[in-house]
Amino acid sequence: MTDTTITLEALGPGPTYVGKNVWLPQLFMETARAGLPVIENRRFENCLMEGPAVLLPLEGCNFDGCNMGDAKGDPRNLMLTPLGPQRVTGPIPFKNCQFINCNFLGVGFTGPSEFIDNMVAVLSQPGPAQ
Repeated sequence: MTDTTITLEALGPGPTYVGKNVWLPQLFMETARAGLPVIENRRFENCLMEGPAVLLPLEGCNFDGCNMGDAKGDPRNLMLTPLGPQRVTGPIPFKNCQFINCNFLGVGFTGPSEFIDNMVAVLSQPGPAQ
């Protein structure tokens, strides 16, 4: 067996990412190692947002012209409902971030019921948001 080391190029603190492949666990770890608990005030344009990951938009996040991933015919397949009333552990938190013409691969979404209901309604409509 050979020892193979995989090295990822740092994504950096942004605030703008254009045409990047963004592995969400890496972005979260870079942010956490910088002492920040939330990925905040970033702009992602024409990026491939790669999981496996669950994204938690806290507030002020917009998804414009994005492909949210393969829902296998039902947008609810991309959503995970939190069971606790106050918080959820594990998802990658975003705040005041813009996602423009991004593609999501292997990413689920969670948040308050209003967010989930809104996302399901938007993704159920034909158009570029699917």
